[in-house]
Amino acid sequence: MNCSKNRKLILNLNSYGWVLCLFLVYTNFSNAQSTKGFEAKQWYVESQIGLSYLWSDLAIVDNSLSLEQEPTFEDAIKLQMLFNINYSLARNFFVGFSAGAGYLDYEIKESNQQVNFSNYQFGTYFRYYLEITPMISVFTQVGANQNFLESNRFESNSYINAYNDIELTLKLVENWWLSFTFRDLVYFYSSDPNFEDRSDFGFSNPLRNFAKFPVFGVQYQLD
Repeated sequence: MNCSKNRKLILNLNSYGWVLCLFLVYTNFSNAQSTKGFEAKQWYVESQIGLSYLWSDLAIVDNSLSLEQEPTFEDAIKLQMLFNINYSLARNFFVGFSAGAGYLDYEIKESNQQVNFSNYQFGTYFRYYLEITPMISVFTQVGANQNFLESNRFESNSYINAYNDIELTLKLVENWWLSFTFRDLVYFYSSDPNFEDRSDFGFSNPLRNFAKFPVFGVQYQLD
């Protein structure tokens, strides 16, 4: 049991280590940063990635398991990549369209069975930025996605999810922003199984979600 807790602690520290590394990158760029923020009626392209090796993420895949149980998985990875196109209707008010894919793969120790999930999603959203300084902003995003989930163990599922996310955005250099996404403050999932193993309408802790499954993004303003 202590070994399991130690592994969870190490993997959680890895997630926070990513935040520290990216913060150091931001610090190195900050001196060269422009004071110019977002502009109205401009196009932006954005790429987001989520990556996790957390054991606790894997326990929620099967509804027969709970987070309190001893982890029984190894050689596991959870990955999600999104590509977004954003348009600023006003200086700090954006509409966006996204497309992406997620992948989860793990091995069950007892049976040596490899289990995997693939999720494809398309969606749209609105976001509003609150500028703290010309270099730092936070925003809230409300959106909905159509998802298509496939698995070698569970039946395929098509479902809709709606959400409210919070994000911290740091400007690196002219036309470039780095973001940290804190997901699912409020959420709705039309059916399960789904990639996040959530159901119906609910609330969650965005900070805990980020620790379990960190999501980072880079956004570029087109000229």
